[in-house]
Amino acid sequence: MKLIKIDFPESEYFKEKKNKRQIVLHHTVSDSGKYVDDWWMSDKGKSRVAAAFVIEKDGTVIQLFEPECWAFHIGKGSSIADNQQSIAIEIVNEGGLTLNKKDNKLYWFDGRKMFTGTYLQLLQSWRGYDYFAQYTDEQYRALNELLLKLCSAFSIPTKLISTYEYAEKYRNFKGVVSHHNLRKDKSDVSKAFDFAKLKF
Repeated sequence: MKLIKIDFPESEYFKEKKNKRQIVLHHTVSDSGKYVDDWWMSDKGKSRVAAAFVIEKDGTVIQLFEPECWAFHIGKGSSIADNQQSIAIEIVNEGGLTLNKKDNKLYWFDGRKMFTGTYLQLLQSWRGYDYFAQYTDEQYRALNELLLKLCSAFSIPTKLISTYEYAEKYRNFKGVVSHHNLRKDKSDVSKAFDFAKLKF
C-alpha cells in the first residue's frame, strides 16, 4: 500500500485523540482526490468536515491526519460521539450518474460533468440513481490493507455491514459500515461497490 501523508491544517480537524469503534466508508463524488482537501478547507475551518484517509483510483492512500484524531464526516442526525469514535475513509469515485437523453451520455456532479469510465446500471433505482461509477481493483486492494491495519491498531472488530440499507442501529455497530448505512439520504458507498472484494 502506497501511503502519502499531506500537510493538512490542524484548524480543519480536531487533534484530540479518541477511542475508535467504527470505520465509515465514503466516496468523494469526484474523479480525483487532488482537490478534496481544498473543498474541505474552503470554509476555513468552520465546519471541520474531513476524512482521515482518501484512496485514489490508482490505490494510493492519502492520509490527512492521524486516525486517532477526528473530524465531522457523518452529518445530519449524527452525534459528536459518532464522529469522534469513527474513522472516515473516502474512496475517489464519481458516485451516482445521470443519463442525459439528449446525447445519451452519462454525467456526474449533478449532471455537470461527463462520465467516461466503467459503470453499473441497476435494474431498479437506488437512492435516486439508476447508474453508478465503478470502483477500481487498486482501490479494493488498498482498502483491504488499510482496514486490516486500522482494525488491528484500534481493536476494531473485523466485521462488515455489507447491506445497502439504512438502520439507526448501525450507528453503534463495532466494525466497518458505509455512509449509506448511517444516512438514508446518502449513496456512498454505492451499489457499484463489491463488498465481496473486502477480505480484511
